[in-house]
Amino acid sequence: MSYIGQTLPADTFQGFTTDSFAGDGSATTFTLSKTPFNESALLVVINNVVQKPTTNFTVSGTTLTIVGTAVASGDVIYATHIGGALPIGQAASLDLNGASDQLILDADADTTISADTDDQIDFKAGGTDIMSLTATTATFNDGVTITTADNTDQLTLVSTDADASTGPILKLLRDSGSPADNDLCAVIKLNGDNDANEDTQCYEIRAAWNDVSNGTEDGAVRHALMVGGTLRDVMTLDSGLVVFNEESQDIDFKIESDSQTTMFNLQAVNGNNSAGSIGFNSSNSDGNFFEAVNPQSGVYSSKFVASASSGNVYTLGLTLSAQAPDDNTSLFIGANDNAAGRFQVKSDGDVVNHDNSYGSLSDERIKQDIVDASSQWDDIKAVKVRKFKKKDDVRQYGDKAWVQIGVIAQELEAAGMDKLIKHSNPTSSDIESSSDFGTLYTSSDSETKDGEDAILWAEDDNAVKNGLAKAGEIKTEATHSRKVGDVKEVKAQVKKVGYSVLYMKAIKALQEAMARIEALEAK
Repeated sequence: MSYIGQTLPADTFQGFTTDSFAGDGSATTFTLSKTPFNESALLVVINNVVQKPTTNFTVSGTTLTIVGTAVASGDVIYATHIGGALPIGQAASLDLNGASDQLILDADADTTISADTDDQIDFKAGGTDIMSLTATTATFNDGVTITTADNTDQLTLVSTDADASTGPILKLLRDSGSPADNDLCAVIKLNGDNDANEDTQCYEIRAAWNDVSNGTEDGAVRHALMVGGTLRDVMTLDSGLVVFNEESQDIDFKIESDSQTTMFNLQAVNGNNSAGSIGFNSSNSDGNFFEAVNPQSGVYSSKFVASASSGNVYTLGLTLSAQAPDDNTSLFIGANDNAAGRFQVKSDGDVVNHDNSYGSLSDERIKQDIVDASSQWDDIKAVKVRKFKKKDDVRQYGDKAWVQIGVIAQELEAAGMDKLIKHSNPTSSDIESSSDFGTLYTSSDSETKDGEDAILWAEDDNAVKNGLAKAGEIKTEATHSRKVGDVKEVKAQVKKVGYSVLYMKAIKALQEAMARIEALEAK
């Protein structure tokens, strides 16, 4: 028999072993020196006649049983062990140091184990290096499949490091020789069978580079979920943007609090409202675009605080950007309780409240230096009450613009009532009425963005091919930040009149007139 090694060590590596016995005319069982694998691993000869396994003899452990008639007295029985384990013990070693592809495991010699690199074992299958082992690393050069038939853990990473560093660590490295912007870094797929027993992708995570420039690298990660039979992007983490539901599917987004199941609720579609809706502690079932429901007393349902310590500050802006209804049907503000509407600001600026009561804090305890007002007779006498049309109304309605009654700020100033005048920055409409106030952005200004400046993804872009972007969506927002018609330059501020103070001056003047009338009547 052939063997592997340099010398045949007698104590650990042996050839065939033969047991011999002598018949006595009655014995049918004999004890072997070792246990064979089975009857076929034992060659039994009686009186020079070979016996057929299982027919003429059987084996159980070390017991050889002759089937049928006992062996005649004086007849010799030879039992030769011809198969079994090949023992290689401590007394000898198998030395393949430096031998490349010399431990051959198949007939065509292309599946081998080599140790031709110090402290490394290389495994080759079908002529291809498939795996290598070192003292610290196992490297696979092709796909690895781990299969189990139950729900036990199939891959476990264990770190026994006791310091404060993170561990264990799973690292996915794309070691490209020519990295480029928009290259995919890694993809993680989660699959399972559908009811047709088809391997179907349920979820996917894709990571890619937006920019591979050394020192300014930018990355992006997209999470895709199977929705209605199609893999859809449900969340994108970009270097400058986080997007939820980028593919505009009917996917809601909800955050629960300790006691509320819809503390934040974004509905992709809300009834006939295809634009969706946002609710705080609200399901938005009535279709409002934004709704906040406060179940607590003693606290504001919403509170806006402008905390800038310098410069102009603005707390709330209400704008109808797509039309100018300028009527009493549309509203800027509607304030209601469960019985009636209490306060409204109409789209034409009219203010209406349920009780026709307007006022301010007037408690004596919050005032000081209280004295009688001086005469307002001359001031009110100097007021010129004018009729006029607003230029923005004329631009919108032409000859149908209505006539208003009021005062002119400059005329009040000329009459010495400059304290009634307030100043504010002009709006776009003010500048359109008079260029004295400033200038507006036009389509010729380089800072203007009109929608044509945005760069779009094309079908041949790598990000589109890798599933990180869709052809036609915005690739990079234009650097411009202004629209045509925005205020570009402020040259002068707009004068406004404190009408409420003017009304109080008129009341004082009326009192003076009443006193004079009463004096004349007394005469």
